Amino acid sequence: MRVVFCAVLLLFSFQVSANDYTYEKIASRYSQVAMSQKDVLNFKMQGECLVGLKELNFKKNKTFDPIAEWTNYRSKSLLEQFPPCEVLIIMQLAKKKLTDAGTN
Repeated sequence: MRVVFCAVLLLFSFQVSANDYTYEKIASRYSQVAMSQKDVLNFKMQGECLVGLKELNFKKNKTFDPIAEWTNYRSKSLLEQFPPCEVLIIMQLAKKKLTDAGTN
């Protein structure tokens, strides 16, 4: 029983310490230099755009998709130059144009 209690306590302490290092907790400790709410929302949007890029490139993970393969390769190089949401817009259009060209 003591081992179980120690394991639960250890697991709980890891969870608590992990929550201490979320952006919100860190920003509250350094409120004088924290990002504005608008900047935080912008970066959250960029994070969701990264998820959109992943979804765009890996919809069919059982079969080889040359268009997804191409957009995945291009996405990586474009992310070095542009924010994720801009890359998502570019890649959505490119994938649509490439898919439309393949059906003509």
